[in-house]
Amino acid sequence: MVNKQRGFFAIKLGGKQRTMHFSMNFWAAFTDELGISIGQIDKVFSAEMNFNTLRALVYAGILAYDQEEGNSIDYNVYKVGAWCDELTTEDFTNITNALAQSRILGNDLNGGLRGADQKGAVKPKKA
Repeated sequence: MVNKQRGFFAIKLGGKQRTMHFSMNFWAAFTDELGISIGQIDKVFSAEMNFNTLRALVYAGILAYDQEEGNSIDYNVYKVGAWCDELTTEDFTNITNALAQSRILGNDLNGGLRGADQKGAVKPKKA
């Protein structure tokens, strides 16, 4: 099921394997969670990311997948935030790399991200 180019990424979180889907549904949940418009997405990733952004990224990713698949939602944004305590810097890098590699990022909704550099770090797009 993990196919980064189609926007899928799996990770162990909250005691079980969970899949994120970086789809249009992800972007809808992500912008709703942060209270921003589509036009503000680039600002979220252009500046240094904060904890709300990281939490929203993980939450919206797993929420989009679970809603698309009709899975029960046994969590909320705060539970996901607590689960994020288990994640390492490398985990967050892998998540943002999967987001950057997803097909939807080939269009103007790329959220200010460009592909990973040679070390695997995602860098904001230059203005």
